[in-house]
Amino acid sequence: MKKETILLSFILLVNVLFTACKEENEDFSVKGITLSKTALNLKPGGNETLTFTIFPDNAANKNVSWNSSDETIATVNENGLVTAVKPGNATITVTTLDGGEQASCAVTVSLSDPVTVTGNVDGVWSKYSVINVTGHINVPVGKTLIIEEGVEVIIATNGQDANNTKIEFIINGNLYCYGTEEAPVTFTVPSAERTAANTFNRLWGGVVGSGTCAEIVFEHVLMEYTGAVTTATSPSVTAGLFKAGGGEGMVAFNTNNPSGKYVIVHSTFRYTGEDAIYVQGGSCIFINNLFYACGEAGGEAINVKAGCKVDAAYNLMYSPNTNAFKLSNSGADGGARFQAQINAYNNTIINAGWRRDPNKPKGGSVWAENGCLVNVYNNLIVNCMFGAKAPKFGQDATDGPDLNSKIDYNFYASGSAQSSISQHIANGTITAYDGFKSGVKDVVYGSNDKRGSSLGDNDPQFVNFPFADNPLLAYTYNDTWDFHLRLGSPALSGAKTDFNPYFSASGITINGKQYKSPAPSAHFGAFGNN
Repeated sequence: MKKETILLSFILLVNVLFTACKEENEDFSVKGITLSKTALNLKPGGNETLTFTIFPDNAANKNVSWNSSDETIATVNENGLVTAVKPGNATITVTTLDGGEQASCAVTVSLSDPVTVTGNVDGVWSKYSVINVTGHINVPVGKTLIIEEGVEVIIATNGQDANNTKIEFIINGNLYCYGTEEAPVTFTVPSAERTAANTFNRLWGGVVGSGTCAEIVFEHVLMEYTGAVTTATSPSVTAGLFKAGGGEGMVAFNTNNPSGKYVIVHSTFRYTGEDAIYVQGGSCIFINNLFYACGEAGGEAINVKAGCKVDAAYNLMYSPNTNAFKLSNSGADGGARFQAQINAYNNTIINAGWRRDPNKPKGGSVWAENGCLVNVYNNLIVNCMFGAKAPKFGQDATDGPDLNSKIDYNFYASGSAQSSISQHIANGTITAYDGFKSGVKDVVYGSNDKRGSSLGDNDPQFVNFPFADNPLLAYTYNDTWDFHLRLGSPALSGAKTDFNPYFSASGITINGKQYKSPAPSAHFGAFGNN
């Protein structure tokens, strides 16, 4: 019995030792990893969770890390949740912490499905979607339309009725357009109609804020091919916002509510038949915008009327038909609308006025009239037909600007380019210098202006723009131009900095976000040296 017990104990001991040796020699390291999917197709804002399997099953360390090759296209969190951001391609990779084994999934993010709209609209037009507009749009009173980044709004150009009325956007509620630099909100026409021949063909109306429109924001918005001529059945006409059957051209952006709040920043207006911005009411900030090819036979980049308080700064205005700024207190209705008040400062204005009907010359850079209160400072006015004009300024406070207005500290420069239009020759305005020099009717000469004493003086020394010979009537914009100033530019110093824009402190708050007007700069124009 004793021998059997000893033998059994020996067998158990050998078994324990064998098992221990086996466990010591067994490999628990990770040998591989796979993902539940190797390809995903998502729409912006869509998501899906990837799961992984590690081999072998009894691997000791099953911790992993996740990575996206391009987080601007698709992101992934620590749980494998993949979220689409914008159209494009990205690769999601999972990596084991033990051994660095990897598996990947190719993610394709495509545009959201096109949506067709007409009539009353509100809610959200989701990011990177295509909105096909087939009829007039109305945002009702008390309603809000939000347009997210990357949305392309394509407006049909066919007539809407027997009068061939073109599509208009009437905003009776609120409109918030939130584009980004990389993915602006675009208001345009079908791609086949985006041609040079259609530059001034007024293919649709524009965006109109009515008397009940409380707020509009444009952040990184592109507006083009606007300015359709109104008819008796145009929504803006039947609503009393434009002349009834007057046949006047629509503008790209219009407001009518003195109590409204309107902000346009980092946006582009081009290919407009009439004005780009025409405001008849509201507190407004217009900063860091680009305007070109605005106005066919007339028209301004920014046109301000009674009932408005406006800060407009750091805008680049290339070849507006008549003026970069037309500033007026017209429409005051005997005092029913408060006085138009405008700060127009640190803007770069190029080639304004030359495309105006030569038989009806008016303006040519800045025009102030009819009792408006203006501060026009620090603007870089280059190759424009005339210097800043204010008819009857200081003589008649009704026809001319308010006597407290200031038009000074502006920089004028004229290259050698000449106009060959017979009326310009007859008027003696064949170069910009002809419209800048002393004695030109209605031009305001500030004591702190920088004006050359001869043609070609005051070259602002742009980083890249043909100042000397850019054709005066040209309106085609070159994206490679750089209007920053070189070191040594005479426009880098001497501007006025000791004044406060209307909304630099209090700002304007719209949809919970505060917008403030920037402080004036010591350099002239919209761009300094960097």
